[in-house]
Amino acid sequence: MSKYEDNVQRVIKLMKDAFDTDFKEYYDGDPEDIPLFNLPAIIVTQTRDDTVEGAYAQDDVTEEIVIKVVLNKKDDFDNDKADPLNMTERKIREYVGRRDPETGEYGEKTVKGVLRRFGTEGIVAVAPRVSVEYGIVPRMNNLLTSEGHVTFTITYTVDVDDFAV
Repeated sequence: MSKYEDNVQRVIKLMKDAFDTDFKEYYDGDPEDIPLFNLPAIIVTQTRDDTVEGAYAQDDVTEEIVIKVVLNKKDDFDNDKADPLNMTERKIREYVGRRDPETGEYGEKTVKGVLRRFGTEGIVAVAPRVSVEYGIVPRMNNLLTSEGHVTFTITYTVDVDDFAV
């Protein structure tokens, strides 16, 4: 993984490495129309890019990235043996930030755990603040998904050539 690689692609690779086969598809950007056979899925999108002039001949860039953990809400109702204490919302909370009951640390196979172990070469700051929103999202083709949206920022510096004439 290059330290200058697109950060959405970096995050997707980290999610794939951590979750392996837990998810059927990983998307760069929200496709809105997700085929049922591609669920559960992880979607990674970049929602902002703030660039400010930093030190001489440098820009300081902060990107806002959202990781969406997407499960099929219908899984809660398809099975007459569905566990009311283990619905899709709980599963999403587990994927996002399950903690080891003994140590209190984030699990290795959690979004927050992966972010805290993020490869930081070329990065100044990763996720100094993480916010998570949970909800049910109606998608195309009558698909109803349970989703957890994990929003965080990545900050890095870019050297800018002096284009003196």
